[in-house]
Amino acid sequence: MKFPDNPLLGPLSRADFITANLSLVETVVNRHFRSQCAATRTPLTDANSEGAIGLINAYDRYNDAAVPFGAFAFPHIYGEIANAISRRPTTGIKIPEWIYPLIKRINSAGLSGEQPEVVAKELGITAAKARQALRCIRIKSTDALPEKDTRGHSDDYTYLDADTFLARLKPQPKKIIHMLMADYSQSEVGRALGMSRQSVRATVLRVRENYERYEKISA
Repeated sequence: MKFPDNPLLGPLSRADFITANLSLVETVVNRHFRSQCAATRTPLTDANSEGAIGLINAYDRYNDAAVPFGAFAFPHIYGEIANAISRRPTTGIKIPEWIYPLIKRINSAGLSGEQPEVVAKELGITAAKARQALRCIRIKSTDALPEKDTRGHSDDYTYLDADTFLARLKPQPKKIIHMLMADYSQSEVGRALGMSRQSVRATVLRVRENYERYEKISA
């Protein structure tokens, strides 16, 4: 299956554009994830591979030429890497996605110290699945594990629901928020957009107020 090129991203083909921008992934990994990779024994090449998925998703979803591609791509890249690393215990063993709900069920039922056969009977699952889930529980405490994988959704790694709230913003505030989400400072955003730092801050405060109102309406 051939995926279409994005006309907003210049003359390069989809494959060539993604290859040419893999440095964005490397920058995110080196700037934000080196210590986490070391702690979870995740090879940097694995983190780069996960980030490349985010880069591809960003290319396919990019639809606003007023927003710099790097700023748009950042949350997609960051989210893919963060999600992948969150599923690795400190031993570096990756827990399969399907096991997470089962681990939650076992912990909720207070069965984490039981034998696989007991867990299987109580939960109506196979002994093999119970054994694998118990092994993962013993590798690492999983009390704080997410219920499900929400990879690719912007609310994994921002404080705003970008797909709904940000879409309502006018082009200038939207561009500012996207750049701040991409880890630019307010001063850097101001220089890039020809604004003072105070103007950027005032815009952010207005957006925050609007978001708080939006959140109350949506609740």
